[in-house]
Parts: sequence; C-alpha cells; structure tokens
Amino acid sequence: MTVGSCGESENKENNGGNNMMPDMAKKMMSKMQNSSFSPQKMCENMTASIEKTAKLAGQANDEVQMLFEEWAGEVEKELLVILENNCQTDNQNFDAAEIADKLKVSENTVLFFLSRLIKDKKVEVVKLKIK
Repeated sequence: MTVGSCGESENKENNGGNNMMPDMAKKMMSKMQNSSFSPQKMCENMTASIEKTAKLAGQANDEVQMLFEEWAGEVEKELLVILENNCQTDNQNFDAAEIADKLKVSENTVLFFLSRLIKDKKVEVVKLKIK
C-alpha cells in the first residue's frame, strides 16, 4: 500500500517488499500537519533557490568555459611537442598510455585531443596499423 499523490491510497503489485517510501511519506505528511507548514512559502523558497542557482551558473559558465579552453590549448600544444619529438626520433609508434602518463591525463583524454588535432588539420595520419 502506498500513498498516492493526492493523499489517497493505491495498491501496488510487487513493490519488492520495500515499505520505506510509504513510511517516509507518512512521516513527512505528519510533520507538515503538525507544524506551521506553508506550501506557498515552500514554493517561494524553491523558486528563489532555483533562480539563485541559475544566476550563479550563468556567471560561472563563461569563466569556466574560458579556463577550459585555455587548458585544452595547453594540452594540445604539449601533445604536439610530444608527437613532433616522436617523429624526430624515428619513434613513429603512437602509445596513448605513455603519452597520457607524460601529460598526466587519461588515455581517453589523449585520444580526444588527438582527434581534435586531426580535425583541425594540425596532425595528419599517414600510416595506420591494425592489431
């Protein structure tokens, strides 16, 4: 038996024997009835909280985006230097794990930045080896 959205009871088949949610709902309803609970005040508080969060997210978004782009540019530069050094030393093999260790990022991050460099035509793939 669970509490419905309007306070009526609904029969639910197979709730897995978990009565935690109905019990919690009953406790919440009891607290709301025994205190000076105001649904209007609750909605006002929620709306104010959402507005504050949206405002903060909007302000931080530009700065965070700028910081990410700066970091991404630095990682791309470092990756290009590593790739150029590999070409000069006749080490034409690409080892994502080794490069990830040098850059202190994950292999997936190395592959992400490599794909960006290829897309931006800063790196050209001239040989492909399939394992």
